[in-house]
Amino acid sequence: MARQVDTSEIFKHPVHCFRCDEAIYFTLREIAEDETLTCPVCATDINLSDDGYKPLVASVRDTIRSFSQPSLAA
Repeated sequence: MARQVDTSEIFKHPVHCFRCDEAIYFTLREIAEDETLTCPVCATDINLSDDGYKPLVASVRDTIRSFSQPSLAA
């Protein structure tokens, strides 16, 4: 029996930490659902509700929605 995999739990996207100036990779699901991420380099909270992150969060949510839509190629 085939097991379905939630690709949003596997695929990652960089999120810029402005304190340590590093691009940190988080899963798409974390970016889409968590309001705050913690930078593993400097332990600073990355507030995804800030205006600078809104385009990133919207893009990630759109990507996740596209994963769950049925494919036209059958």
